Amino acid sequence: MALYRRRKQAPEAQPEGAKDARESDEGGRRRPPSHGRDPRTIRSTPAAKDDDGAAAAESSRSRAAAPLAEEVEAATRDDDRGSRRQSFRVARFAILRLVGIVYLFAFWGAARQNRGLMGSAGLVPARGYMDELRRTYDSPTRGFLSHPTVYWFAGASLEDWHLDATAAFGTTVSLAVAGGLDSWLAMLALWTSHFSIVTVAEGNSFYSYGWESQLLETGFLSMWLCDLPCCFRGSNASSRPSLPVLWLFRWLCARISVGAGLIKIRGGECWRNKTCLYHHFETQPIPSPMSFFFHFLPKSALRRAVDLDFFVQLYAVWMVLVPGFNWIMTNIRRMGGFIQVGFMINIMLSGNFSILNHLTVVPALACLDDDCFPLKLKNYVYQRHRTGPLSQSAVPNLYKRIRYFVDISLVALVGMLSVPVVANLLQIGGKHQAMNASFSSFKLVNTYGAFGSVGEARYEPIISVSNDGQKWFELELPCKPRNVKRRPCFCAPYHYRLDWNIWFIGFKPHQSMLQRRESWMFEFIRKILMSDVRGKADAPWLLLLDPGSAELLRQEHMRFAKVDMYLYQMADPLWNITRKWLKGEEVIWWNREFEEVLIRPVQVQGGSLQYANL
Repeated sequence: MALYRRRKQAPEAQPEGAKDARESDEGGRRRPPSHGRDPRTIRSTPAAKDDDGAAAAESSRSRAAAPLAEEVEAATRDDDRGSRRQSFRVARFAILRLVGIVYLFAFWGAARQNRGLMGSAGLVPARGYMDELRRTYDSPTRGFLSHPTVYWFAGASLEDWHLDATAAFGTTVSLAVAGGLDSWLAMLALWTSHFSIVTVAEGNSFYSYGWESQLLETGFLSMWLCDLPCCFRGSNASSRPSLPVLWLFRWLCARISVGAGLIKIRGGECWRNKTCLYHHFETQPIPSPMSFFFHFLPKSALRRAVDLDFFVQLYAVWMVLVPGFNWIMTNIRRMGGFIQVGFMINIMLSGNFSILNHLTVVPALACLDDDCFPLKLKNYVYQRHRTGPLSQSAVPNLYKRIRYFVDISLVALVGMLSVPVVANLLQIGGKHQAMNASFSSFKLVNTYGAFGSVGEARYEPIISVSNDGQKWFELELPCKPRNVKRRPCFCAPYHYRLDWNIWFIGFKPHQSMLQRRESWMFEFIRKILMSDVRGKADAPWLLLLDPGSAELLRQEHMRFAKVDMYLYQMADPLWNITRKWLKGEEVIWWNREFEEVLIRPVQVQGGSLQYANL
């Protein structure tokens, strides 16, 4: 940039001969010598005309590139305090695109699974929960303020098409946002739509995951990165990203990381003993093939990995809150952002954790100014949004005043709602730290944490069905271990909700989890035995199964079912499995052995499950 400014300075005085020798044509190129003749008397030739055309084109390109160069130079001085103020326009672009992608997977999963999970013919219909809420509150407005969902205003009862329409609408809008749409209204629509689904799912456990509220909080903040629609009609590049909103993203990043670190120290003893990773990669909800690499690393490396976990989540995380008053503090903040992003990418490689890691990358991006991104991406962002001067003076004064008021109000709101969150982290009042908890109905500021305890063994409930009580067929879910020869899948950030929920039954005591949190299992078995789906494709819960198992149920009506618990252990490290696969040998991913009977053989009599006399 300094070189660019020096070129704009006036040239020093030179002798007349030297000036003539350096004289250039209009295109900025040096003129050819005229050998003593007046250049104006030289006869025009086709070659000269070509040179003139090329010079004009070059001049046009130079004039077009100059404003963009000025924009990029001006933007590098925009948005943070200090002697050299940084711009965060590329960070805003990256945040909105990534949030759009996360929303896309969330709504895509809802479109494919919600009918089977909580539709009228699903495992736990949401209609009953919504009807109960309607009886509790005397008006839709009061109900909305307590349990926010648009379904309060969608008619007298929740219908399946309401769920389908919400998922389809969210998928469409999130696809537009992921593709480049920067709109406050679009982000508001996504936030409201996802909130509506999460609220009606409170009557079951299929949406009882910390990243649901984390997506709501992240989506709410992302909304305020966009220009406000009421008072400014320029592109997003025409106004600076809101610095207070960027700080709220950094505050979210700190809370997520600190909450996860503290819940580990206060949770399972294996974290304090640095042995949790001996088992974590094997016992996580949905292992990927890469989990077979991490699980068989030397135990000394796994112990050091626990140290790294605590370093990132409890110590390095504070770097994201360092203000950029000077270049040293700016680089500390940048490093803090890179550490958080890198740590999340490392976890993504080790297993399938739905949208959790992708979503946690988002607030860390608010620590990275434009100089942290590749030059091509930075040029693309500025060229994509360039509709006029990027200087802040181009923004209307009315917009500035409204923006300041909105930012101050937003910071005050988040600050007020952060009080119980901080009290929870510090365990003020003698209460134990709550993991993944919300303290207000709109879930604007929440507390987070994951894997506070880690099981030391993997137990899988295996559902088996039979037509005659003699020959049994094991049903498979899309990504859960069952067949020991089936390769584990890569599915994140897609969330197979039934696969995740059935994982909780593996915690001892198994019967306690089955009877309380995952009681949907009984309804699932009842539907399998009671519904004759031969030749049909309209049973929505069939989509929750692996396609092979769904096809089995379509071909034959089963009369009996049972659930057995098996102990699963990883059979070989990934490098041995890869070697066998390359040699064409049989690959065994898991070893398993029978543990106990979870549900004895049952059949349907009179519309309810009864134990079968086999």
